[in-house]
Amino acid sequence: MMKAAIATGTDNIDEFIHVKEDWPKPSLETSVDGKTGKLVPQLQDDRRMIVRVLACALAPGDCRLFRGKTDMFQLPKSGRPYVIGSDICGIVVEVASDEEYFQVGDKIVGRFDEPQPHGMCGEYACVKTSLSEKCPASIPAIDACTLPASAAAARLVAEKFVQPKSRVLLLGASGGVGTFFCQYAKLQGASFLAATTTQKELATSLGVDRVIDYRQENWWEMISEFAESPFDLVVDLVNGQNWQLGGSSGTKVLKGKRTTYVQLLTGVDTEIDITGLKIIPFVFGMLGRSMYLKLSFSDPKLIAPQGLDLKPGDLKSILDDVAEKRIRVVLDPASPFSLDTESVREAMKKQKSKHAHGKVVIEIAKDENH
Repeated sequence: MMKAAIATGTDNIDEFIHVKEDWPKPSLETSVDGKTGKLVPQLQDDRRMIVRVLACALAPGDCRLFRGKTDMFQLPKSGRPYVIGSDICGIVVEVASDEEYFQVGDKIVGRFDEPQPHGMCGEYACVKTSLSEKCPASIPAIDACTLPASAAAARLVAEKFVQPKSRVLLLGASGGVGTFFCQYAKLQGASFLAATTTQKELATSLGVDRVIDYRQENWWEMISEFAESPFDLVVDLVNGQNWQLGGSSGTKVLKGKRTTYVQLLTGVDTEIDITGLKIIPFVFGMLGRSMYLKLSFSDPKLIAPQGLDLKPGDLKSILDDVAEKRIRVVLDPASPFSLDTESVREAMKKQKSKHAHGKVVIEIAKDENH
């Protein structure tokens, strides 16, 4: 048995998030049936290993799943209750007999099994080797656990869309992905980076040239400042009304069709209730938007990637970036949280609020090297 953070229901954090002391410990051969709490045979679709968890990072996906709106795709087959948590850093305690790369005793980072963000916030976790990488001892576990999803997403978007000497606008600079994207955009050669956030000092320290406080200024109305040198790229981590009010408004701060607008659907407010009929207007809305954009001669090129797959070597490159101080990790000031019911509930509330300034992390056990 092990200690783990468990979701027993949906939406109400104070009622349905608990830390239990007697949750079944995972193994390479079995998984936990959420309805009975018993160990059942596990379907092996990839090589896995058992890790003693040191730290676990939360992400928007934890809130999506907990709201119960994406059960069809994200709820584990065993149902509820389930172990929450997305990404980890820990120590390998068990590998398959024919495993060649990972060994017992390795310090590793591991990512949740897409598209299901769960199973990590306990004393032990079963992780895919293909979504894991050895972690340098110099990186503290509470920092390392933030990298497999958030840093990877930021790096992949920057590498794909940021061109040398381009002018970039980031909407949402102080969250988990945003803090990494600021740094990777500059590493990719962005000549000018503007960003919306209330955290001016933090954003400036991450390389932002112009901080836009969204409480006082609307970026699409800043014609006098940006019309002569409009943006080549917009990366939208907030969603909301940014596309409707700004992206498709014909604002002169953008270059029309020559601007790329990347909209990552990461926010809690972008949920689709796929358990009911709400998916139907969503699908037709996306089809209509696609047709409209093809006919429009003025709107930016809208891209909404739904998945950012890790490729071999991606995690190692990110870990090297941190170890060699090209990139730094930003934790929310309240992190790390402890593995007890009250603290985990506070961590989930912070993640759900969309006002975390950096990554939300739960410390499971002490990292002996830090």
